[in-house]
Amino acid sequence: MKKLLVFSLSALLFFSVSAFGLVTLEYWTGFTGPDGSFMQELVDKFNEEHKDEIQVNMSTMLWADYNTKVPIALASGKGPDVGIAHVDNIRSFVSQGMLLPLDEYLEIMNMKEGDIVSSVWDAVHVDSSVYGIPLDVHPLVFYWNKDLFEEAGLDPENPPTTRDEFVEAAKLLTKDTNGDRTIDQWGTMIPVGWPNYFIWFSTFFSNGGVLFNEDLTKAAFNSPAGIDAMQFLVDLVFKHKVSPEKVQVDADIDAFKRGTCAMEFNGIWMLTDYMKVEGLNFGAGPVPQLGSEKPANWAGSHTMVIYKQRKQDKERTEAAAKFISWISNHSYEWALAGQIPANISVQNSPEFLSLPYHSTIAKGAEYVVFPPFFPKYGDATGPIWEALNLAILGQKTVEQALSDAERISNEILQD
Repeated sequence: MKKLLVFSLSALLFFSVSAFGLVTLEYWTGFTGPDGSFMQELVDKFNEEHKDEIQVNMSTMLWADYNTKVPIALASGKGPDVGIAHVDNIRSFVSQGMLLPLDEYLEIMNMKEGDIVSSVWDAVHVDSSVYGIPLDVHPLVFYWNKDLFEEAGLDPENPPTTRDEFVEAAKLLTKDTNGDRTIDQWGTMIPVGWPNYFIWFSTFFSNGGVLFNEDLTKAAFNSPAGIDAMQFLVDLVFKHKVSPEKVQVDADIDAFKRGTCAMEFNGIWMLTDYMKVEGLNFGAGPVPQLGSEKPANWAGSHTMVIYKQRKQDKERTEAAAKFISWISNHSYEWALAGQIPANISVQNSPEFLSLPYHSTIAKGAEYVVFPPFFPKYGDATGPIWEALNLAILGQKTVEQALSDAERISNEILQD
């Protein structure tokens, strides 16, 4: 009887601590750059506000390591409770059984359709269930040098909004500034490599392009929309001569900082870096409508997910839902890391609207286009990257490059 009483008291104490004590969550991310410190500050604030209820331990690793370690850790029963997943990995993670559907936790999060930018909210649905809460949208951004615009007789406060306007501005901004018969200031720069695919993607969807057929078994990008989008980039180099040939990856970034590239396309992740450059007077906003049908913009997104455990603990899961909701509602601080919050109420807050560049860039969020993500998406679109590089180098015609890319993509899809 005494032994039973001791056991009963011990059991009561255990369940009391579990039910009413501190819940500790493991939170994994791949934010190894400067954005990691912004996220850590958010976690620290959350922990301080919830010090008697929930504490979050954040672990950071390279994204390549993250995507390898998470499934192994979950399979061993030692995985994270909550984490970050890129929107293009959501379907792959779901197919591997890694993610918990969040529909029944949306009430705890006080979140519903309409609270998040619609394009990315749609992208986190798989078979009508929500598998992630979008934290941000990080779009391709159009950057322009305001001082060079003025020198060329262009209005620095009204940058190009169409393809024709962009090309005409690029011609005016391409100059031999020292009279040695060599161009030393370029209207733009189209790299051989990153991020040329994102420029092509934006133009392709602006043309009304479709990457794959409806059941995702056949590539469809070797189309008038795809050819036109690629030819546009090639023509900037060889026909209009407003971009130098053989631009290496990141050379456009260096040139924009030096003032020898007047207009540049890159991610919002470059914003804080450009803001640190002394004397660089620049504008930043949505990508112009480079296609013929509608505005369209490539973007990525970090989403917050709850990982499915071998034994799902309700208390920990609900604590994870509260943490995700808190981070979403405090994502103004995350915007300072160079992101556009996906939370619409944060986008509409006075603090966010007062930021010098973010609110302008955010105006393009409604034109963000996410492709039909599926497990083979990365492999099936990889040939487009190679086709772009070969065409921009002049080693293949646009038609041949896209034809070859589509053939390889179809082989991957049928494998």
